[in-house]
Amino acid sequence: MKQIYLLVTTIFLISNAVTAQSDLIDLIYHVDSGEGVFTTKLDGTSKNLLTSYSPSSTSLAHDIELDVDNSHMFVLDQNGKNLRQYNLNGTNNTLIYSYTTVPRDIELDLINQKIYHVVNGEVFTTNLDGTNKNSLITYTPSATNLLNGIELDLINNYIYILDTNGDNIIRYDLNGNNSTVVYNYTGGTQYPTDFALDVENNKIYHISRDNTAAEIFTTDLLGNSKTVLSTYTAGASLLYIDIELDTKNNHMYLLSTNGDLLDRFNLDGTNKTQIQTYSGSLPKDIVLYIIDPALSLNDTKINDTKIAVYPNPSSNYIQILGHEKNKEETSFSIYNINGAKVKNGIIKENEQIDIKDFSNGIYFLKLDNKNAVKFIKK
Repeated sequence: MKQIYLLVTTIFLISNAVTAQSDLIDLIYHVDSGEGVFTTKLDGTSKNLLTSYSPSSTSLAHDIELDVDNSHMFVLDQNGKNLRQYNLNGTNNTLIYSYTTVPRDIELDLINQKIYHVVNGEVFTTNLDGTNKNSLITYTPSATNLLNGIELDLINNYIYILDTNGDNIIRYDLNGNNSTVVYNYTGGTQYPTDFALDVENNKIYHISRDNTAAEIFTTDLLGNSKTVLSTYTAGASLLYIDIELDTKNNHMYLLSTNGDLLDRFNLDGTNKTQIQTYSGSLPKDIVLYIIDPALSLNDTKINDTKIAVYPNPSSNYIQILGHEKNKEETSFSIYNINGAKVKNGIIKENEQIDIKDFSNGIYFLKLDNKNAVKFIKK
């Protein structure tokens, strides 16, 4: 239940831990509760175990999120009722949060440095270190009401939450107000297992099933315009529980807890390929770590020049602070979150760059001295 993590972090913040762990290649982080957390390449090769888990009544690795800027991964232990933080290489196990009820899912808001938690009875936020709890949504778990998965749309400031017992997706404002059912799964004859947002292309990717039949389909972000991408027979050997999108490479990944495998499809549902089988036999979650070659600075040296963008977030213009003082002019390029160049030019010290016509969202400014920095258009 994760969004793709596009690695385009500010160059001087890329740590040796990140570089050593990934070698600046695309990776899948896998959670297999019968084995632990490990990585592979996107084709399932080059397996690397990071940390082991032994499933029990007090330990069940269930969910994973990445904070690459700070070289951390967060692992949700459902049976242990805790959230733990590790370095990206699996070292330095730190308890971040202990839950009093069963945790269902987490999502990271790295723009505002928040964790969104979904537990039985509540949705709330904390800081990345687990402090400063802020309750957003309270509910009573029942046969018709169980919030179980969460995705964030930080461009339009929405939370999408999957109600698996109520068979619908509910959208809230980021503060937990103004609930709207955006999709209901056929009146309960099919029930959902997971969904993923592609905000840039106005799509939700859904997985749903009944006792035998199942389908993968898309709608728009309001739940309209359903398009079936693939159907399959749900059973003992195949039951998809997790979907992740790699829009850069035109792929989606679907994790099956029955059959213990990971399949990859094109985004249109064609070209099914088995990527991974799980020896631990309890696969629970994956997250993708994707490096965009247009923005990742893997072939440049880290230098001492620090840059910043002000104001950030901004609605109308940005100004570059801290580029080389002995240069009267600096060339710049701005990329959107998909890696497409949206603007370029020459900037002088203290000049402003007009961004008022940009769509709201995350952008990345890259200078001719190879520094880069993230900013937000609001």
